[in-house]
Amino acid sequence: MKKLVLTLAVALTIGAAAVSCGNNAGSAAKDIKAKIEHCSNPDSVKVYAEEAREYARKLVAEGKVEEAKKYLAEIEPVVKEKVPALAGTFTTVNGLLDKVEDTAADKAADAKESASAAVDSAKSAAGSAVDAAKEKAGEVGDAAAQKASDLKQAVSDKASDVKDATSDAVQKGADKVKDLLN
Repeated sequence: MKKLVLTLAVALTIGAAAVSCGNNAGSAAKDIKAKIEHCSNPDSVKVYAEEAREYARKLVAEGKVEEAKKYLAEIEPVVKEKVPALAGTFTTVNGLLDKVEDTAADKAADAKESASAAVDSAKSAAGSAVDAAKEKAGEVGDAAAQKASDLKQAVSDKASDVKDATSDAVQKGADKVKDLLN
């Protein structure tokens, strides 16, 4: 019975840990914002503001630039209210996010252009290969026709030689028969 209860307790603990880990990732932004809102110590607000910036950097690293901008836009008024000296840091971070977004768009456009150039190059190379193959096939066809013509001429020459030899043999045979009859 103790084993059953212990096993059940361990399973519930693991399940609760899994659920709480999943919720922590989604609520980290809300937790930081709540800490900033409820904090009265300017030094602590600076630490929480740094956590907010780190969270925004994490979002950017995950490719969620718009989400990071939105998050910083929610946090910035609260930080300005608590510690006005920190207001400029979020403006700087937003500027950097805009640059990241622009750079990503530029990189995507460059990649698209590179891919298009590669496709055009491949098409050109394929067209050249097809033309070369056609030309080679034409040359091979011409060579085959020339060989056939040469072969035909050789057969014709041999047939003519055979005809002449046969004609000579018949003539010699006829001459012999004539000599015998005379």
